[in-house]
Amino acid sequence: MKILKLKYDRLRNEEHFQFQTEFRVLVERFSPVTLNIETVFNAYMESLEKEYVALDVIRKSANTDKIIAADEKREGTTSGLRDTVKGATNHFSPAKREAANRIEIVINHFGNLNDMPYDEQTASIRTMIDKLRNEYAEDVDFLQLGEWLTELQANNNEFEELMSERYSEGAGKTQLKMKQVRTEVDAAYRKVITRMEALVELNDPEVYIPFINELNIRIEKYNNILAQRKGNNNKPGGED
Repeated sequence: MKILKLKYDRLRNEEHFQFQTEFRVLVERFSPVTLNIETVFNAYMESLEKEYVALDVIRKSANTDKIIAADEKREGTTSGLRDTVKGATNHFSPAKREAANRIEIVINHFGNLNDMPYDEQTASIRTMIDKLRNEYAEDVDFLQLGEWLTELQANNNEFEELMSERYSEGAGKTQLKMKQVRTEVDAAYRKVITRMEALVELNDPEVYIPFINELNIRIEKYNNILAQRKGNNNKPGGED
């Protein structure tokens, strides 16, 4: 019986650690001694602890709270702009309704900005503001949306500056360390899997079937996550 393959190098940091944690818990439940993988599993555990520390540093970056607050502020402004334009589509003035409808089409073109990943949201807001100011300047002035765009741009710039500070103060190095630690964990994981597959060939496979079945279910779950993400990335406007 074979253990499924997983391209764990393509998992995001949180996903990678979560998968490895699920693997650890599974091994501990079946007992590394019973599975006869105690030595390689102990080495794996040392590497996994390093990944936990690296991930915890990323989670506790000094600017995290400020970044979250800045993101919530710009999301509030984005929602306010959208609601203002939506309200204007019901204005008693036909001219204002038409202007609002044109602006709404532009806003809707960028989708739900507040649900986007940080970097994508920052870039999309910048592009949307430029488009409204340059191509729809008359409608923006007519509906008096200039202040909304000025505020949103200020919010977006504040958020972008905080993100830049995060990387300049060392989070970039932490990300590099995380990449190195993940490589170490992956190598330790492969040693455990290689050891177990050899034992399956040499010994009674029935001893390992329950464990492998449960592990394969977990691997399949993460393979589905990667497949779904790849599908989304292939769609227009998907992540790079």
